[in-house]
Formats: sequence, C-alpha cells, structure tokens
Amino acid sequence: MRVLVAGVLIMLGLPLAAWADPSDSPAPGSSGTSTQPAAKQPTPVTVTLLSITPRSPDANKPDQPVTFTATVTNTSDVNYSDVEVYLERGFPLFSQASLEGAVATPPPTDTIQPKPVDVGRPLPAHRSLTVTYRSTPGSEDMCLCDTAVYPYALVVQGLQPGIGFAEIGRTQILVPSFSQIHPKPVAVSWIWPLIEPPHRSASETVFNDDKLAQSVSSGGRLDRALRVVEGVTNHVRLTIPIDPDLLDSLAVMAGPSGYQVKTASGVTAGTGGEAAHEWLERLSAVRTRHDIVLTAYADPDIDAVSRAGLKWSTALDPQVKTRIAPYLDDFTSDLTWPADGIISGKALDAAVGGGASAVLLSDAALPGKNKSDPPPDAVSPLPTATGVATALVTDSALQKLTARTLAEDTNIATDLQTLLSELAVRAVTAPAAPHLVVIAASRYIDPSPANAIATLLSSSTQTWSQSVGRRTAIADFTPVDRGSLVVPADAQSAEVPSAAMDAVLRTQQQVTSLRGALDNAAALTLLGGFNSGIQRAQSSAWRTVPAEASTRAAELNMAIDTLTSKVHLVEPTTPNYSLSSSNSPLVVTVANGLNEPVKVRVQVVAGRGNSQGFSADEIGVQTVPANSRIKVSIPTHINRVSRIQVLASLTAPDGGQLGQQLNLNVRSTALGGITKIVTFGAAAVLILALLIRLIRRIRRGYASHSLATVGAQ
Repeated sequence: MRVLVAGVLIMLGLPLAAWADPSDSPAPGSSGTSTQPAAKQPTPVTVTLLSITPRSPDANKPDQPVTFTATVTNTSDVNYSDVEVYLERGFPLFSQASLEGAVATPPPTDTIQPKPVDVGRPLPAHRSLTVTYRSTPGSEDMCLCDTAVYPYALVVQGLQPGIGFAEIGRTQILVPSFSQIHPKPVAVSWIWPLIEPPHRSASETVFNDDKLAQSVSSGGRLDRALRVVEGVTNHVRLTIPIDPDLLDSLAVMAGPSGYQVKTASGVTAGTGGEAAHEWLERLSAVRTRHDIVLTAYADPDIDAVSRAGLKWSTALDPQVKTRIAPYLDDFTSDLTWPADGIISGKALDAAVGGGASAVLLSDAALPGKNKSDPPPDAVSPLPTATGVATALVTDSALQKLTARTLAEDTNIATDLQTLLSELAVRAVTAPAAPHLVVIAASRYIDPSPANAIATLLSSSTQTWSQSVGRRTAIADFTPVDRGSLVVPADAQSAEVPSAAMDAVLRTQQQVTSLRGALDNAAALTLLGGFNSGIQRAQSSAWRTVPAEASTRAAELNMAIDTLTSKVHLVEPTTPNYSLSSSNSPLVVTVANGLNEPVKVRVQVVAGRGNSQGFSADEIGVQTVPANSRIKVSIPTHINRVSRIQVLASLTAPDGGQLGQQLNLNVRSTALGGITKIVTFGAAAVLILALLIRLIRRIRRGYASHSLATVGAQ
C-alpha cells in the first residue's frame, strides 16, 4: 500500500515525506520544515476549532467535502487589515506511541505547500471572527492517502502594514483515515452512571434537603444526564449503573403520601413529587434500549466497608422493590463498580461472593501490559477466592480526555478529534484484529447534553467504530491477562474515614442485638429504617465530603442509643444489698420504655478481685412487657462473710448490652461451709476446754472435802 502511495505522490510531484511515519524517518533538515513544535511559539491570536465536518472523513471518497470552522481571537493590540487561513499537514501517525507524542507535543505540519484562503475581513485588536476552510480527502492540502492518523494545523496569517502577511495563530487537529481497507470496527462500550449521593438518613420519608428535586427538575444534573441517555437511544447501547437508593428516593417523592424535608425549625412538605415522577417515567421509557444494572443500595464504598468489617448487599428490601417496580422491573446487579475503579482483594472476594460476575476497574488496578501497542482489549480475567469474574478495564488517558468532552459549556471539537484518533489508532495499528474499549463517565457526571451526545455518537458510529453493550463485550472478546490486582499505596487515604465506618459498625451491632430482642413485627416497626440508614452512611459519595460521613454515623449512633436506653436496669435507691443466706437471691428491676415487648437476659458477676466465694445462676431469657417494669430474682451463692462489689448488666438474647451496667455493693452475713467448720470447731474446743476445766474444779473440790472429813475424824 505504501509503495503504491509513494508512486502516486511522485507522479503528483509531492514529497515522499508526506506519508512517512516519523517513527522510521528522520525529521527533515534541508527541506525547510521546522522541527520546533508550532504550539510552543508565542502567537498574538488564538485559534479554536469549532467543528470539522465530517469528523472522520472517508479517504475512499476523495471528493467528499470536508469543512473546518474555527474562531480566531486577537489577543494583541495589533490590527490586522486582512486575514487568511490555510491547512498544513504533518507526517502520518501509524502507532499509539507516535500519536501520544503528537498529543503531548504537536509535530511540524509543513510537509505540503499550503493554499491560503482569504477570509475577506480584517481582525481588529481584541476582537474575534469565525473562519471556514474547505477541502476534500483527495486534495493536495489534506491528502488522506494512507491508513493513519493525520496531524493537521489550521493556520491563520494576518497582514500588517509595512510587514506583510505573517502567521499569527494555529491549532492542531488530528484526523483518522482508513484508505482502501475496511478494518474490524473498534468496539466502544460506554458506562453512563445515574448515581446521586443519598439525601435521607434513617427515615424513608424525611429528606435531609430538597436537592434531589432540583437535580431531576428541568436543567438539573440528573435531568441533563438522562437527556443524554434519551439522545443516544437507538444509536448507542449504554450500560447504566443506577443506585437503587436514588430510585427509591424518587419513588417516595412521587408517592401519594409525598415526602418531608428537614429545615432549621423542623420539617416542611417537599415539592419535588411531580419532577420525580416525570424523571422516573422518562427512565422507564428507555430502559429496554440499554443495560440497566443496580449498584448495591446507596452505592457503598466497598473497600472502606470491607476494611471496617461491615458488609454490603445487592439484595433489596421488599418495600424498596415494591416502590421502584412501577418504573424499573427488569434489572441486574451483576456488575460492581468500586470507587475510583480500585478494589482490594478482600472487597473483591466479597463482591464476587455476593453475585458480581463483572467488575469495572481502572487500568491503575490492573496495570500489567497496559503499555502494549496497540493497547490491550478492555476485558481481563479476575480470579478471586470465591470464583473467577471478568474485569472491564478503562484507559486512564481516554478517561481524562472524555471527562473534558462531556463537560458543561466547553468547546470540545479539538478534544473530540483527539478522542476519535485515540480510538482509531487501534485499528490503524492492527486493522484485522477486533478491539474493545470501555469508557466510563464520571460517577456523578454533570454533562453538557449537546457535548455528551456528540461524544457518545461520534465515538460509536464511525465507519470504523461501533457501540457494544457490556454483555456483548464480555461474550465476544477474549480476556487479556493483565497480571495481578494492584491497590495503589494512596488508595486508602481516599476512602470514607475509618472512624466513621467504625461508628457505623457500632450501630449495626446494636441494631442486630436489639432486633434479636424483638419479635419480627416489632423489629420492623422500631428498626425498619436502620438497615437503609446504615447503608446510606456507607456511601462512596462521602469520600469527597468526609464530614458528612461522620455526621451520618453520629445520627445513627444517637438514634439507636435512644432506643436501647429505653430498655435498662433501674438504678436502685441504694446500691447496698445485704444477703443473710448463702443462697439468697439478688433482686433487680428491669424497665422497658418501648411500645413493644422485649426479651432480655440479666447477668450478675462479681467485680474485679471479688470473684472468689461468689457466683450467680443463669436465669434465662426474660420477657418484659411494653412500657412496664419487672423484678428479676437472680439466685446467688456466697460462701464467705464479706462486702463484695457486684456488676449487674442487661443484654439482648445474643449478648449485646442494653443500657448501663449497675455497680452494686453486697454485704453477706451468711456463714459459708469452711467458716462454719472453723466456727463450730472453735466452739467445740471452747466447750471442751470449759468442760475439762469444770471437771478439774469438781475434782479439786471433792479432794478438798475428803481431806477435811478425814481430819475431823
């Protein structure tokens, strides 16, 4: 192919350098081309590309019209009386490495003699004008005569009195070209999240703010994100991760009972019900055209959660399913998307063990073989302790580039040409091989609908590219082994703070204990909001606002403490108890201030250093009626006379403590077994001694009486 093109160029009188790859040809020295990148030359005029139509001209249609439109802004104090615009072309780029070099440093582009076009208008100081340049793929100035990515420069020159025409500004434009070949299309799989930070805590109907209503209303962030989905439907099949907490929140807002919003003075009725209903209806209308996948409830920071010993689940509570079913009744939860695309081995095992078959990761998590040319396909095997999953791997360079093309109120024409070139160069390098690229929008994408729609359509609908859903991507492409999973050294510092997660763990443990102390109906009544509240406190949204994580955790701790404190041991009027028997019972009072009966255990143990000679029997689970008190007798066993400190505690059936421990002082007057032996033994010895003494006295008295009698005779 290159030999044929070289012959054509010679016949046209064009230099062979016009198609040479800079990777295998030295930069020309005597041809008059400059080796200094034009972008580094200071210029008085900025040239901003507005559009190129078509974005990827067909090299096999040499007469296809190609139009470049740009804004020219004079930032100097010089008035240019006339302006001309022309196109320069550089060496074609045949590899990923050469393209990356051109993106980093625009290469020389004067390989073909330019043909200036008179704009027909002056350019005064500090003014702007729009210029248009027209060409064709087969023209001498464009010459799309090989399969490559071509670097062009749209150059503007101006006329200054006494000086003449001189270049005053330029901008680089990259254009992919496929000449006389039809490569296998580059498959592009787009991830388009509809995820929102939680706006509720433990209550299902009371919202912390009304920002969600603003987000789904006309012009709001989620409204614009959904408009993009609607705009590409039937052309691009998106994978749409959605947080079920978002859907549930909107369903509550749109429900017949409405919702309330916290204010400084209490709560007020929310006003976003209609906007929430309309947004959900719009989503429902396009759901079958895309791949909907639910995150775990409230989109948890799974690494922080795993590190704290907490758990998450993709299973939905029955009431949540019921609320969202009218809008979304067909979904899966088989794709896990950890925050920042980074996941620890422990979290990965938990995710796959919980049902995930695919994990969306950054190439920073699987860096092996990322530097190959062309880059490897975006699927990789992901072995875990609980099974083998598939990793969908994003490309860091493409992620940064698309973040700019999707943004609000930016001119994306140049970046979009670069994005197309980054995709096309894969097919340029290996046209006979299939290629897969996965691109994920930002988790909380705040898009310009026009820019985002243009990006998604342009990247997925060229003659050399196509849109694929993630299931098709996983099924059709062979996984590329990228080596072991890597967790960057600074990954933990980006997680939700561990102190907040530890506080959430405390709440979860208390909720679990109290749930075991209640029957099912009572647990649902009293603890129904805690499960969702705990998961909302674990949200990855709090990575960027750690104070919010601490606030949510503190709210949960306060709420559960309020409940558990209502079930407690009653402080006695005096903490001093007197036990007169070795088997005397210790009587304590249990209070239940809840509106439901509760099952408890009372435990009594000797304080530190007092365990010898004291024990108490287990009395089993006691049921305390709602809003009542009962006295509980705990059999004790004491085998010494002393003052003993005793600790009484109240627990749920699983051992979780309820209320505070009581410190009791127990004075025992009972004689223990050893004490009795010693006491009775001493008494016996004393009695024996007294008896002996008495006998001796009697004997002495008898002896004296006998002597007196004998003397009298």
